[in-house]
Amino acid sequence: MTRRGVLLVIGGLATVGAYGVVLLAVGFLACGISGCSGGGFGPSYSPGQARGALVVAAIVPIPLAFALLRGRRQAVRAAGTAAAAVLAGVLALVLTGLGPNGCPFGQSRAAAGPEAFEAGRTTCSGDRSLR
Repeated sequence: MTRRGVLLVIGGLATVGAYGVVLLAVGFLACGISGCSGGGFGPSYSPGQARGALVVAAIVPIPLAFALLRGRRQAVRAAGTAAAAVLAGVLALVLTGLGPNGCPFGQSRAAAGPEAFEAGRTTCSGDRSLR
């Protein structure tokens, strides 16, 4: 195996590891330490932070895609890198069970009520009347 091949394998393994860490962070930011099922302390939704983490998940594979497309025309590199970012973002959504709004599938963004610890904070709600 050539030196470039070894570097690509190492880069690929590093990218997979970093992507896994980012997915864990997305899950934690989206629903808190208890998870979206609400076991233990109950869910603690942070859709804004979860969306930011989803963007990071989409960015993680860009360096590897750029390296794999080395020597290609600039348009091909740009299209391939953008496709890798979109694919990584969609895969993160599917693997974490989140929608593009940062909330779990089937829930919408809502403002926390006056009885909440942080009233007015953006959260997620399964109540369809809050849309």
